Amino acid sequence: MRSRILHIDDDPAMLKIVAAVLSVDPTLETKGCLSGEEGVRAAAEWLPDLILSDVSMPGVNGFELLERLRNRASTMGIPVVFTTSRSRLDHIEQFVSRGVSGVIAKPFNLRELVSNVRRYLDLAVADQGNVELPEISIDRRLQDDKSSLREFRCAFVAGDTSVPMRDVVHKLVGVAGLYGYEAISEAAACLERELDSFARGLATRTDVLFRLDALLGQLDRDTATRAE
Repeated sequence: MRSRILHIDDDPAMLKIVAAVLSVDPTLETKGCLSGEEGVRAAAEWLPDLILSDVSMPGVNGFELLERLRNRASTMGIPVVFTTSRSRLDHIEQFVSRGVSGVIAKPFNLRELVSNVRRYLDLAVADQGNVELPEISIDRRLQDDKSSLREFRCAFVAGDTSVPMRDVVHKLVGVAGLYGYEAISEAAACLERELDSFARGLATRTDVLFRLDALLGQLDRDTATRAE
């Protein structure tokens, strides 16, 4: 599964440059946002593994973005790295004291950008064992998602392709893995890719149903095991 990098910057050119550089690494997937407000919404929906954010932006700046992310259970644990020209030691100390994971100085050294991003991803994984996840009743959440997916399956079989299945599946990819349900997360990721292919005409309804049934089966097995 590729690592998701959310990049927030009010300069469209900067978004394009960073996306192009990071795309060289096939293990990275990048999404760009032009404002802090958009970035907060994207973080909650996409659940990235790392957020790169400019500091000086109109509207919601980097510090406000960080505060909003930390006030949401779903995004409070996502590491944020500031991308800024304010990279003196006193600036970095101030940023870190506010909860930032680190700083990548502008202008970027493009040759080192991918390695810097990978370094922060590795640090995030290393720190994960020290993070106490918030109580979100994950078992109840999985049961509710399973019920929704069964309803969506019936509608999908009947020919309704407008059911919001992908939204549930996409969120399940991130949340399930965080709470120790790695097999469910992987099965959901496979279904999400199949749904994307189906939307582009590259997969059949049967292909989607195969992946959906695999996910439902995994949900049945893992939730039953936890209940014992």
